[in-house]
Amino acid sequence: MDRDDDPSSPAGRGWHSTFYTDEKIIAEQRAAKVGMRLEWINDGSDSVKILIGPKPTFRVDKSRQRKTWFNSIVVAHGGQDQRDNMVVQPEPVTFGDEKPLPTHAVYDCIKILEEESVAIPWEKGDVLLIDNLAVLHSRRPIVNSQTHTRRVLASICK
Repeated sequence: MDRDDDPSSPAGRGWHSTFYTDEKIIAEQRAAKVGMRLEWINDGSDSVKILIGPKPTFRVDKSRQRKTWFNSIVVAHGGQDQRDNMVVQPEPVTFGDEKPLPTHAVYDCIKILEEESVAIPWEKGDVLLIDNLAVLHSRRPIVNSQTHTRRVLASICK
C-alpha cells in the first residue's frame, strides 16, 4: 500500500487515509488494533506491506446459520482495473505457512464471485444498505468513469 490514495489501484486508498495519520508509528498502532501488522518497504517509496492473518476464508453468519465468504483474496491479488480486466499481482497472498496462493486458485475464486454476483442498477439518489457479514460488497468501477462521477458514503456499524 502506498502512502497516498491511488484510484487506479484495486484497494484505492493509501495508508495515510486508511489509518488517518502521517505518522508510521500511529499507523502501526491502529493497524494492530484491527489485527494487521505493517512492514515498511525500504525502497524510498514510503510504501507498506500489510500482513493480515492467517484468517479463515469463511465465517459463519449466526443469524442466517450459513457460511459466508469473508476475505479479500481477490483485492489483495489485484482485482479488476478500470477496464474490467483482471490484474493479478505476483504472490501477495499466502497460506498460513507463507507459501503463495497459486494464481489459478485466485482465478477460480474470481470466477465463483462473478457467477454469484448481482449488479444493482444505480440511479441518482439511491441508497443501498448491505450486510457485509452476509454478502461481499463489490469493488467494480463505474462504467465510463471519465464522464460519470459518484460519491459513496460508507459506514461500518454493529
